[in-house]
Amino acid sequence: MHPTIQSWFMQSGFILLSIGSLAGIAIGALLVFRPGSVVRLSGILDRWVSTRRIDRVLERNITLDSWFYRNRILTGSLLILGALFVLYYFTVALDRGMAIQGLSQHFAYPPQLIEGLLDALVMSALLGSLSAIIVALFILFRPSLLKASEEEVNRWISLRKALKPAEIERDNLNRFVGLYARQTGIFLILGGIYTIALLSWYLVG
Repeated sequence: MHPTIQSWFMQSGFILLSIGSLAGIAIGALLVFRPGSVVRLSGILDRWVSTRRIDRVLERNITLDSWFYRNRILTGSLLILGALFVLYYFTVALDRGMAIQGLSQHFAYPPQLIEGLLDALVMSALLGSLSAIIVALFILFRPSLLKASEEEVNRWISLRKALKPAEIERDNLNRFVGLYARQTGIFLILGGIYTIALLSWYLVG
């Protein structure tokens, strides 16, 4: 990882842990000395956010097949041109040695790792370009052969079933904290103090 990015992640993580530890100590103190205020605050802040509105937007089926078939000459030609450009770039224009050296210096990774990743990228691009050329030829000359495969490939996957568990309200944690408020508060205070002490030791060291 680049040193600048690594430093940014470290600083962000330190800030988030510090804020979370202080917030945990404050909430823990309220749970120990004034648990009723935390329960009332939780009742105000707990707002149910439904995903149904998001589902409604994502569940719209957008079909572009008819547009591609109506403009098959244009789409087929553009696919072939794009695929030929990718083939030319990765077989003729790309200087493999310079690319490995430049990427290794930029990302501060070993050249062997960059070489392996670059070879995988080139292979994927070449295979994708050849596949695009085959599909483009079918679009130009025999588009009817693609319709049979489209029926098998174009499977509608609904997100409602996948997101249905998120629509179930769970308040087990709130009930647990309500029953064991002081014990939970002590645990939060000790955890916050331990985290702050660990961060302080890391900064001093």
